[in-house]
Amino acid sequence: MTMKINNLLVVIAAAGIGKRYGSDYPKQYANINGKSVIERAVKPFINSEYVSKIIIAISKDDSQIQNQDFYDSKKVELVNGGDNRQESINNALQMVKEDYKYVITHDAARPNIIEADIEDLYKDIVNSSASCSFLYTPVYDSIKKIGQSDKTENKNNFILVQTPQISKFFDLKKSIQKCIDENVESPDESFAIEYSNLKLSKVKGRRSNIKITEAEDIETLNKFLTRSGLGFDLHKYEKGSGIILGGYKIDCDYKVIAHSDGDVLLHSIADSILGASGQGDIGHYFSDQEEDNRNMDSVEIIKFCLKKLNDLNLEIYNIDTTIICEQPKINPHRKFILKKLSDILDIPINRIGLKATTSEKIGIIGENKAIAVQSLVNLRDKK
Repeated sequence: MTMKINNLLVVIAAAGIGKRYGSDYPKQYANINGKSVIERAVKPFINSEYVSKIIIAISKDDSQIQNQDFYDSKKVELVNGGDNRQESINNALQMVKEDYKYVITHDAARPNIIEADIEDLYKDIVNSSASCSFLYTPVYDSIKKIGQSDKTENKNNFILVQTPQISKFFDLKKSIQKCIDENVESPDESFAIEYSNLKLSKVKGRRSNIKITEAEDIETLNKFLTRSGLGFDLHKYEKGSGIILGGYKIDCDYKVIAHSDGDVLLHSIADSILGASGQGDIGHYFSDQEEDNRNMDSVEIIKFCLKKLNDLNLEIYNIDTTIICEQPKINPHRKFILKKLSDILDIPINRIGLKATTSEKIGIIGENKAIAVQSLVNLRDKK
């Protein structure tokens, strides 16, 4: 099945105040790795070529919506929400004048969806001919029914319902109105469709598609939304007058055998950055077969990597790196290397972990014939 381009309507409920969140401002405006919750929730729909309009239902007293990065998007329209979710969704549906067959509904407090969720739901509702298709996850923890004696239930008889959900436009519009007319509050659109005795279908979702309910959920999502990359580099030694690590010259009786300046620390970090951002490795961009790269200052390689990050709207959150060698001893130079790395990478020293170890006299490093560095970087979206 081929999805139709520019054919989907999206409605996002963002009028709630989140009483359980425990903050003076709505949870959809909490910050996650440099972006608000609602910015992350809206972004996949902004980027999707299948979505033509996004209606966001907000509180009439909302004073922060104009500060969001999607505010001037031609796809986005705003509508005042109601006292509860179904009233907000209803207000959005009532303002639609165009002819849409399907509408996707979503929560502003679910920031971790991906464009593939949109495609999976669309395919399912078309193939199933249901009135609504929703995302779900199985129940993995034991559950009990609260009562005089809390009774354990069979978790296999239950699922957890998520958004986004996709519905036939007119089926949802009539079903929501039916709930309102009969004073029945629907917690989500699949309930409204179910209440109208219309067909439902479901697609297994992802546990990472968390809905923010309490403040601690923010920390959980922070862990999901960083991108990690590993880097490793090793170079042999020969007799010389010093080596460069992290742009800092250490005077010693060795030098690194390398096509460039041999800064094994910056090479390892560069590879971790390129890996985390999906850009390959430094050998792809700076081949040791190219004469132009001979004796290259490795700071230039890092500058290249940082430009790549900037183009992708990413930044370094933190770096952890380990130098492995017998000689020279790194600890006397550690604070100087950290200062250089901070300047080169343009991040605070407290976001750089720098450790040193030996190989316990084992192998080429243990024989003092080589030095290696292993690095881990975490990237995040720019603020």
